[in-house]
Amino acid sequence: MASEDWTAVYSALDVDEKVSAYNSIIIKMLDEFLPEKTIRVHHSDKPWITGNIKMQIKARQKAFSRGDQPRYKQLCEKVANLIAKAKATYYRSKASEFRISNQSKCKCRKHNPYPIPHRPESLDLSDLVEKLQKAFTKPWSDRYTNVAFEIPEVIHPHKNNKPPLPSIGQVKAVLKHLNPRKATGIDKVPAWMLKQYHEDLAPVVYDIVCCSTSQCCYPSLYKHALISPVPKVQPPRDINNDFRQISVLPHLAKDPGKDPAPVKY
Repeated sequence: MASEDWTAVYSALDVDEKVSAYNSIIIKMLDEFLPEKTIRVHHSDKPWITGNIKMQIKARQKAFSRGDQPRYKQLCEKVANLIAKAKATYYRSKASEFRISNQSKCKCRKHNPYPIPHRPESLDLSDLVEKLQKAFTKPWSDRYTNVAFEIPEVIHPHKNNKPPLPSIGQVKAVLKHLNPRKATGIDKVPAWMLKQYHEDLAPVVYDIVCCSTSQCCYPSLYKHALISPVPKVQPPRDINNDFRQISVLPHLAKDPGKDPAPVKY
């Protein structure tokens, strides 16, 4: 990180160009050293997973963390055998519930005791997304969004004063005190990376913050958020009232030039 060339960020004149160059460099490094992988996530354990199997899996992971390869291989084999036996026992118990003389049907139910309904591969969710967007933006629908005020019409006692700029120390302190467990925003820059490399990234972020403040322009990338509709009740019935929006903003969109003194950890 310390040897990275940030000339593209410093030489850019527009704040959007600075953010775009900064984000491109960060994403390039992440793709090179920490590429994204697609994994399968299960909402619950398989029905044949028992407490004993979970305990053995935990012991296996501890052996792997310690670097104890003989113990790790031994536990891998043990966990595999336990899972195979538990899985076979579970399927036998489910198959015994079906009193069917036809062995072909029994075999089919044995391997699929809970058939999953067919889901179309290409499901169009654009209509649902549009309805959720209208529901979430409904409180601001009566605002006058098309009214543009002229600069002379805006009366402010400090309009002739330059906006206060933060110091590199303030930006560095805010990056250092970021919570590494916070979710990543649409810019795909994780909080742990900003926290771990705050010494190297502070001058770059400082340049972006100062440019944004001086130009009185908020970066376009940081105006976007990842919205997750979370149901308030189960099952949700009213799309306008039964969903709560959870917004995840980029970490640099949360005012990295603020004073970190009141932040408590």
